[in-house]
Amino acid sequence: MKMGRFEYSRGRQILFLTGLFGLLLVICVGVSLLTTRWVVHGKDNWEHDQPHGHQWLHEELRLTEAEETAIDAFEGGYRRERGELLETFNERIADLREILVTQDAYSDDVDLAIHRIHEVHGQLQELSIAHYYDMLSVLPPEKQEKLRQLAVKALSQPE
Repeated sequence: MKMGRFEYSRGRQILFLTGLFGLLLVICVGVSLLTTRWVVHGKDNWEHDQPHGHQWLHEELRLTEAEETAIDAFEGGYRRERGELLETFNERIADLREILVTQDAYSDDVDLAIHRIHEVHGQLQELSIAHYYDMLSVLPPEKQEKLRQLAVKALSQPE
């Protein structure tokens, strides 16, 4: 049986939208994994010599003492805000965990818990990107370029 032009276009639209949704889902999962990787490393009380802190970045960029001092001027505020957001993130994960073990079906509560996690996750991403730009602002051009390359490399590696 031959399909009419309308049905063929409608079918292609549905296929296209399904593919687009799948691509967006993959991107969201990738960003989530990357952010989770950043969230897990370098937790509280960050110092330059902490194993998962920024020390590796400082070594990669070969920061001078003056550059480290300039970054340290805003690093404490970033770490405090990040710590607060991580605490909220973990509380919201715990809320979802509780819902998953107490409810037998997908519900509005599950949907709300997921959206609340995404909200904090987005705030963590925004904070990290703002911190990246703060670091760029105090580095000389050649180190800005190196930082950009490191950021692109980090975002290009699947987790």
